[in-house]
Amino acid sequence: LSLLRWGTLGNFTKLVNKMVADNTMLRYLNNNQNTKSNPNENFAREFLELFTIGKGPQIGPGDYTHYTEDDIIQAARVFTGFVTNTNRTSIDPETNIPRGTTNLSRHDTGSKTFSTKFQGKTIAGATTAAGVFTEVSNFVDLVFAQPETAKNFCRRLYTYFVHKTITPE
Repeated sequence: LSLLRWGTLGNFTKLVNKMVADNTMLRYLNNNQNTKSNPNENFAREFLELFTIGKGPQIGPGDYTHYTEDDIIQAARVFTGFVTNTNRTSIDPETNIPRGTTNLSRHDTGSKTFSTKFQGKTIAGATTAAGVFTEVSNFVDLVFAQPETAKNFCRRLYTYFVHKTITPE
């Protein structure tokens, strides 16, 4: 809740970056269990489907309008290696809110290549704690570079504040 209060009126991309390492989010969507040897796709799936781009209609097995199941796997690999900080010693320097930390032995250091839905972009794997946060930031930038992400937010705002149905005009 503290992170949402901090980011409510600010830059949404920045909020989403902070959300990845938030202690509460790590526990809530099991990303603290996401390791290179046992990837957990739960957070990656919710990140794409609920928090950012939205999946759109299914157009084939494992293929949605805006991303594929393989993109979820690659996103889960980006998000590996974060653990909750139970003693609350790791504080985000910008928000002053305790955040999770990176465990490099649990992080997938390989490059992550996304589908044509993301123009086949590759994000280089990180080998340092700072590099893991850069890798996440690069992925968030990739998702926010997709026009469909902005459209998804506009649709959600419209249906919440204006009307539950969006007409063609």
